[in-house]
Amino acid sequence: MKINKLILVFGALAFICGVSLSTSAQQSGASAPPSSAPSGAGASGHGGGGGMDADTPENDPALNLTDEQKDKVKAIREDAKDQLKALKKDTTLTDDQRQQKLKQIKMDTRRQVWAVMTPEQQKAWAQEQRERRQAKKMTDGTNPQ
Repeated sequence: MKINKLILVFGALAFICGVSLSTSAQQSGASAPPSSAPSGAGASGHGGGGGMDADTPENDPALNLTDEQKDKVKAIREDAKDQLKALKKDTTLTDDQRQQKLKQIKMDTRRQVWAVMTPEQQKAWAQEQRERRQAKKMTDGTNPQ
């Protein structure tokens, strides 16, 4: 039980650090380091040419997000960060409840980010995510053909 809590805490911390790095990279004009974590939310991730994290469309120059869109995504990420902090402090949850809540926060964040994009941006982001998943399968030796 304690090990599960530790794993969950470290996972949440890693997510928070990733969000923080993404935010600071965006502010400095640099891109975030590539991530091999595939998105479990279907076509709601990003990947491919930009070498971006699956949840950072705001740093992808190919999507050409407006400053307003980038600001909205930043606000969504800050909200998610606050939710993760609250989740970490909530001692009333079981490990399973905590895992479920963490999963829900991630899914909600992805949906909100997706809603900020135009249909053209969504299409481009979804295509890049498909390419990312296919490339990952190829490098893992599990060719889908």
